[in-house]
Amino acid sequence: MTSPTPKQLRAAQVAHVLARAVRDGEVEASDALRILRHELRRRNTNTSLTITQRSHGAQASIDKYAPEPPPKNGSPDPLHANHVYPLTAEPLHTIDTVDKWLDELDRLQTVVCVTASENYALEKVERSGVTGPEKYAQAGVTFIATPT
Repeated sequence: MTSPTPKQLRAAQVAHVLARAVRDGEVEASDALRILRHELRRRNTNTSLTITQRSHGAQASIDKYAPEPPPKNGSPDPLHANHVYPLTAEPLHTIDTVDKWLDELDRLQTVVCVTASENYALEKVERSGVTGPEKYAQAGVTFIATPT
């Protein structure tokens, strides 16, 4: 990772402290994960239109409603920032430096733009245990550019 922004550094420091607290038995992993997931989601609020890696469905939705943005709710067309990689408890037990958390949070914040209907299909695939770039093929989601 290149030089982190102050915001990225603070997030990595928080993740590091939460992970240490989990390892020391002071904080439940589920609580630490909830806080970290909130941080990852917050980074992508209202950014779906700016995500360059998008599904064919997301691009079709953008084109359908242009020049206005797609609706935010109430149809299969709203856009979602979908996290490619899941945040699990494993890093809380294995990542033990701020620098490693910078790298992990950078990896975890990888998102692609999908429609609401695609997001529901992806949630079903994720519940079956398939995560990472493989989940898109299993859910039938295709991309203008391949997600990394």
